[in-house]
Amino acid sequence: MGLISHQLEEAGIATVGISTAKDITKAVRMPRAAFLDFPQGFTAGKPKNTKLTIEILKSALKLVDTSIDEILIDLEFHWAENDEWKDSVFNVSSDGQATDDRLTRLDNPQYQSDQDRKEAQISHKDGECLVCMGIDY
Repeated sequence: MGLISHQLEEAGIATVGISTAKDITKAVRMPRAAFLDFPQGFTAGKPKNTKLTIEILKSALKLVDTSIDEILIDLEFHWAENDEWKDSVFNVSSDGQATDDRLTRLDNPQYQSDQDRKEAQISHKDGECLVCMGIDY
């Protein structure tokens, strides 16, 4: 979504993204984004909770009026009264604590092999990459 939002912004269309993956959103540097600490796949709230969905959308859309610079805010909505829901999403260690064992996101691209890295560098050398053409971070 970050790449698409940059292209839309270049065309003069303001964008706002809502994300449940803060590290990924930071990495793609969306122009305006709101982080929601909800399980993956629930970026607009809980199913059949229209009131919550509307409040989430209103909160995120405020960024269009208040920010012209790149920004990532934390929305103050909660999935539950406590964080126990994360126990069913993340691995639980032997002491009963939920652990987020996802790999840390890095600022530099990572490749599966040296050959992948070489091919990526070649395709980006002259702006030939169709995904990256015209995108200026």
